[in-house]
Amino acid sequence: MFRARVIAGRKGTTAERPLRVLTMLRARWDAQRAPALQALADLGHEVIYIEDILSPDAYRKVIERLKVDVVLLWGSSLQNFLMSAEGPFFLDDMEVPYATLWTDNPVKHLYLLKDVRTPNHKAQFVPDTQVIAQMEGLGFDNLHYLPPWHIDPEIFRPVPAEPELTCQVGFAATVNAYEAERAKWRNFWDYRMNAAANTVIARLDAEKDHVDVFDMLADEWDPWSLEFSLISHAMYFEQKAIVRRQVIEAMGDRLLDIVGIGSAVTDRPNVHMHRGMEWHELSRFFCSTAVNVNCTPWPKSCHHRVFQATASGAFMITDWRDDAAALYEPDEEVVYFKSLDELPGLIDRYLADEESRTRIAAAGRLRFLSEHTASHRMAEVAKVLSDLL
Repeated sequence: MFRARVIAGRKGTTAERPLRVLTMLRARWDAQRAPALQALADLGHEVIYIEDILSPDAYRKVIERLKVDVVLLWGSSLQNFLMSAEGPFFLDDMEVPYATLWTDNPVKHLYLLKDVRTPNHKAQFVPDTQVIAQMEGLGFDNLHYLPPWHIDPEIFRPVPAEPELTCQVGFAATVNAYEAERAKWRNFWDYRMNAAANTVIARLDAEKDHVDVFDMLADEWDPWSLEFSLISHAMYFEQKAIVRRQVIEAMGDRLLDIVGIGSAVTDRPNVHMHRGMEWHELSRFFCSTAVNVNCTPWPKSCHHRVFQATASGAFMITDWRDDAAALYEPDEEVVYFKSLDELPGLIDRYLADEESRTRIAAAGRLRFLSEHTASHRMAEVAKVLSDLL
């Protein structure tokens, strides 16, 4: 026996060509990404979610019984399936169409993805145009650009500022010590892997901006290899730790409030580390903060924090990324910095200009509501899948 949840549409809508979509998240219910499934159901598609982790044979029986049009997986769920598989991916073996939605960078998982470059893997929805170009260069032909796709305006919305959270500059980010991240991810590495990773970190220290591991190392390392995937995965976390330390250092003696479930500590008197806050509570922090700051661990993507903050009607300063600038107009809907050296001046400028902050925050929220909700994104996904099927 297994438990299946049918996600009911809330609008009484029937799609012109309804799809019967099965989701198997291979983990506990993912409330953060669940709005995407609800949006699909609201658009008039039939969405079924299997709540249990089953054996491959049990999944086969379920799929045969349900006769679905397509299986929709998070990228992390596909990763979990492939890491636990003892043979070919069972959806390919059954010739069942499936698609993947990514919030993680799929380049980190090429070692696994090489085994699902099949006609059944109909689409990979990826939030970064440079990553898509990299993967197309490796021979993938099932890639579709989809910016962050799970931000729900019923969760992220304007709320009253709270006295205990009110601050000048806020940074909603998990901050961990670099040394802890390095020790966590480099177990059993040989000297060549450590040397390659160290060159990435050295460049990050020099340039103070995200280093794209594929662009830097793919000529020297086989991007399909396990070693490259391990390096890419470690560099994601190590770079985040360093960049967040660099943001703190860039602030000088300016007040900075940080909310995140991390382990780092600081003796800087100007930095206030709040107790960790769950993702669905972040509107409380965004709306209590005069200037929200963000940094993006992708080469070109718009970070989901930008969508969360603008959905909340909050003012955001984020690092320049080409995809982001096409999604939110610079200086009109979101403010961008092109180097950390620019960040302190921008903070000082906008702290002194409440009128501009209010205007930009309102325009950012309007842009989010008109183009960037989970419903907008799932309409794009449904159209692509309908065309492919």
